[in-house]
Amino acid sequence: MPHVLVLPDGSHVPLEKPVVSVGSDSACDVVLREAGVKPSHALLFQEARGWTVSAAARGCEVRVRNKRVELAPLAPGDSFSVGRVTLTLLSTEAVRPATGSAPEVAPGGRLLAVLTGFASRLMVQRPTVELLDVAMRGLAEVADADVGFLVSVEGTRRQVLCATGPVPEAAVVDSLVDQVVASGAPVLVADVATDAALAGAPSIVALHLTSALVLPLRGGTAALSAVYLGRRGGRPPFTPRELEEAMALSSLAALLLASSRELMELRARVDNLTQRIEAATFEGLIGESHAMRAMYRQVERVGPTSLHVLIQGETGTGKEEVARALHRRSGRRGRLVAINCAALPESLIERELFGHVKGAFSGAGTDRPGLVEAADGGTLFLDEMGDMPLPLQSRLLRVVQEREVTRLGENHPRKVDMRVVSATHRPLKTLVEEGRFRGDLLFRLDEVRVEVPPLRERGDDVLLIAHQVLRREAGRARGFTQKATEALRGHPFPGNVRELVSRVRRAAILAAGELIGPEDLELGADTAPLVPLEEAREAFVQRYVREAIARSGGSKKDAAQALGIGLRSIFRYLGEEP
Repeated sequence: MPHVLVLPDGSHVPLEKPVVSVGSDSACDVVLREAGVKPSHALLFQEARGWTVSAAARGCEVRVRNKRVELAPLAPGDSFSVGRVTLTLLSTEAVRPATGSAPEVAPGGRLLAVLTGFASRLMVQRPTVELLDVAMRGLAEVADADVGFLVSVEGTRRQVLCATGPVPEAAVVDSLVDQVVASGAPVLVADVATDAALAGAPSIVALHLTSALVLPLRGGTAALSAVYLGRRGGRPPFTPRELEEAMALSSLAALLLASSRELMELRARVDNLTQRIEAATFEGLIGESHAMRAMYRQVERVGPTSLHVLIQGETGTGKEEVARALHRRSGRRGRLVAINCAALPESLIERELFGHVKGAFSGAGTDRPGLVEAADGGTLFLDEMGDMPLPLQSRLLRVVQEREVTRLGENHPRKVDMRVVSATHRPLKTLVEEGRFRGDLLFRLDEVRVEVPPLRERGDDVLLIAHQVLRREAGRARGFTQKATEALRGHPFPGNVRELVSRVRRAAILAAGELIGPEDLELGADTAPLVPLEEAREAFVQRYVREAIARSGGSKKDAAQALGIGLRSIFRYLGEEP
């Protein structure tokens, strides 16, 4: 039954071909100029059961019934979205033509019908072995072959991955297969009767063939495997035209198979990173570097004590998250109360910290406890402690020293039981020497110091954090390209974790495809600073070991075997305990 596509403006486009392309390029069958539509965005396939819509490439968003799809069948009356444009499939019976009757759909040839069905099956994400079987059977169908099998080639080893029927051993270890693998070019035996040189080939004899066609299935520049097709007695020989058609389909299959492998490798890396993130997560902090693990151990030891803690670190390193980790580990029943000493003027900080009674100043209409009292039984977190005005430092010293607070406007102190955790990016000892910070207060607050390392000193923690942020965003982007990964590793991140989170969140929203590139992160290839050779070597070895583990499905044992080293060496390179 003929069908039409209804556009947003109400116009109708007859679907007259077995394959209809949709996109913003003028070469497409259905041209959509709206924002968000890619040059080649979607494909419509006509099969025996009806029409099917699919994304033309990665990153092309197609939705059917408000659900994003890679491939989905359509029924008359169904609407689907291409980017931000909604289209509707209708049968011509449901549409009253303006003049005359709707044109007949031009019948497609056998080859085109097979090609479209084959491509639509390959577009569905499935295990590589199943895709290989689809590819081989599609080639056999296009070539109208009686016999078909796909053989993988690794050195001298040959293995039949899929076949239309039983394949004798002699047909696998064959000079025709060797010739195709070695040259990367197809071999056509049009008629065995007229080709004495190949009439005695083991595969020809074992399979009782009168004509044969052997094609390379390429992966990059090397032949991954060979597809062997044959015809038996009473059938016409293969023609150069059939060879050309089969080679075109072979090239399409190779591209789709390569994409499938890339996707599987990406999923393996993401799964491995997910496991690493879970293993490297500590009280909401993410990191598996030596510096972070040392900090975790310190938080574990110091957390349950009543000692006051000073957290030192650059801006954006996550000092508040460390303070919250210390509080959770403390076992204190009260809550954590935080104030940023650099964000408020002196008069307001004083009111916020110490509270006031009614009439203490103009506008004080009621009694109000301060944050010090609110932290009773819990933890008071003083962020950017180095920016606290000197007069307030004296009052804070009394609170810390005497464990009591006096509200503004009253004379009697109130007892408090709290722990003070301070944080700063400023050198407090230098401020003491300059007379801008009280030394006696520093001694009280700095009973234990926790150093938060900058992101540039944390190695591959940057990748763990980036992937965790990407997972939380739940957008279309699922991972990072290799160039983006290298850019993340090389960028110094002066804004530390805060800068990284901002860049990844922005890229997750604005990236056009499923993989984020360095341009999405606004990172160039020239951002990586030079480091000492030994440091670069250690970083490379660690990355290489992690890549080996990812390719081994997360198994350190298998990775060690593949790298030719002991399991203990794997742990040593990763800086982990066996």
